[in-house]
Amino acid sequence: MSDHLVFNNRELSWLSFNKRVILQAVDENVPLLEKLKFLAISSSNLDEFFMVRVGGLLDHIAAGYTEKDLSGLTSSQQLKEISAECHNLTSIQSKLYYDLKQRCAEEKIYIEAPIQKNFEWIESLFHEEIFPVISPVTLGPANPFPFLANLRLCILVKIKQNDKIYDSLIMIPEMLDRVYNLKKNGRSYYYTVEQIIITFLATIYKGYEIIDSFVFRITRNADLSLQDEEVEDLLILIEKYLDKRQKSNAVRLEVNKPLPQDLKRKFYEFFNITDSHIYELNHPLDLTFLFDISENNEKYYYPGFDPVLPDDVKFKDLFDYLKTKDLTLYRPYHDFGLIGNFVQQAADDRNVLSIKMTLYRANENSKIIESLAKAAKNGKHVCVVIELKARFDEERNVEWAKRLENAGCIVTYGFMNLKVHAKALLIVRKENGKIQRYVHLSTGNYNEKTAGLYTDIDYLTTDNQITEETVNLFNYLMGYSDIYKWKLSENTEQKITTAPNSLREKLMELIDEEIKNARKGKKGHIIAKINSLYDKEITLKLYEAASAGVKIELIVRGICSLKPQVKGLSENITVKSIVGRFLEHPRILYFLSSGSHRVFISTADWMVRNMDRRVELLTEIEDKESKKFLRKLLQDNLKDRAKSWYMKDDKYFKLNQKNNPGYNYQEEYLTDINNIL
Repeated sequence: MSDHLVFNNRELSWLSFNKRVILQAVDENVPLLEKLKFLAISSSNLDEFFMVRVGGLLDHIAAGYTEKDLSGLTSSQQLKEISAECHNLTSIQSKLYYDLKQRCAEEKIYIEAPIQKNFEWIESLFHEEIFPVISPVTLGPANPFPFLANLRLCILVKIKQNDKIYDSLIMIPEMLDRVYNLKKNGRSYYYTVEQIIITFLATIYKGYEIIDSFVFRITRNADLSLQDEEVEDLLILIEKYLDKRQKSNAVRLEVNKPLPQDLKRKFYEFFNITDSHIYELNHPLDLTFLFDISENNEKYYYPGFDPVLPDDVKFKDLFDYLKTKDLTLYRPYHDFGLIGNFVQQAADDRNVLSIKMTLYRANENSKIIESLAKAAKNGKHVCVVIELKARFDEERNVEWAKRLENAGCIVTYGFMNLKVHAKALLIVRKENGKIQRYVHLSTGNYNEKTAGLYTDIDYLTTDNQITEETVNLFNYLMGYSDIYKWKLSENTEQKITTAPNSLREKLMELIDEEIKNARKGKKGHIIAKINSLYDKEITLKLYEAASAGVKIELIVRGICSLKPQVKGLSENITVKSIVGRFLEHPRILYFLSSGSHRVFISTADWMVRNMDRRVELLTEIEDKESKKFLRKLLQDNLKDRAKSWYMKDDKYFKLNQKNNPGYNYQEEYLTDINNIL
């Protein structure tokens, strides 16, 4: 078959996912202000997509790269398809924005409210807070177009004096609030900063006639290479990279209304862009300002919830508990605070000798970071592997690295050519004269904020083999040993498999076993819950398994290169995507394996980057209760109907649910996860 019949395009598949996010704003079961948040999320997603994916494709073209992707498209062809789909998505965003704006007005919540309603308050706000910090630049030979930073909101104003027309630029300072709110007489009024500035242009440009104004911003390429042979210190290289990213080439120009031709030509010349780069929107730029629409009324939001802990864990010392049994948690329903408390307890425990941890992303004011620093100050051996190349968290991770080093922690940065995406915590404790090791492995980051927004698995154990392999992992990550020397013994199969050295091979072996069994007339069954699938070798192996009679059920949140339900190729494969209140993030794999029901958790999606260019973990879970827990979770994901999209060829659809939305697994788990699992 031709490539386009066998593989979906990565970029268009991702845009399809973002469309599913946008359409959450249409779902009548989503509360009003939560709908606004989904529009904001989709806007943020598109920003990153342009900075990384579109930026990368433009780099391909500039370098003369003409190879086709899995779906048979060149970079130029992909950009053409992307432009058409992105313009379509922004049209959908516009319609939904104004629909929701009207629905909010019906609730006396006024977004981009009429200025005259509160003119005196806004005038005072403008003169006291905004006017003193803006600095208009009238463009001309003495004042050429200044450099504009990535995603910086700007206003270009056409002004006239003495029959001469000038272009003037206002770069809106980042320290200004994007949204200003006034609550009065039971009503809420929201004004954007650009709306207020435009209202007072005559005050800013006294003596000039205001002809027109355009709100715009530039998106710049963030997909930059980190290779630099002259820099040996990765910390220094990352700091150079952050500065370079702000000044990279433009990949998109957004403007709030159609541009006249003379202004377009100026933008073409200055930013080196073409028509396909320009997005003339019919709604405010950067819809992430909708996150700031906040009301003190529960009916506009999802019902609140408090994460819980399993009943047998609540009042027990975790060190004592883990010596008797493993523990599997599913955040955000289970309380991720337990992990932070565990690190804090270890920092204070006089019997704890060392703490080792990987850090990919963390939040501001992180309790875990504080505990690691405290542990080092308490004289414990603290080793932290920080991934400085975690995209868009580089600056924060540089700060964490310096802070932890200053506290006395040993900090390393993994590898120049690999991202450390593994999530692991190792605590070594001396108990009754013997060494006891405790391990936490997770599918998600040590970020206490996103732990309340993403679904992820946390697995804690004292299993001797897993703890020994985790020791080996940290020795490898910190440069003490070679990962290829992990072998425990000839007759022992590792429980932790790593990328890039063997994770792909392990997956192939597991799928091959199902193929072998199916060809012998036995049942073959695979269930995989992952975020993305974009890998030719794995996709072809799944097609082979399906053709052999293996039943394959894929729960893929976002990108999916595989086409299910294609006659003669993938009739035994189903693909669904769950998009709901929480972002689905865990990777959980199930293989029937002749009735032994093998279950794994992983940090790795089924993508080339995860298999070949990252340090990832695949951990087999053999504990009976944990296996039961994870298998039930997979079945409930498959059972979900309310938030599920089903894939046919390269299109997604929802089941007809007019009278009955069906089972919503996320909402059910919020009611009583301990009894469900």
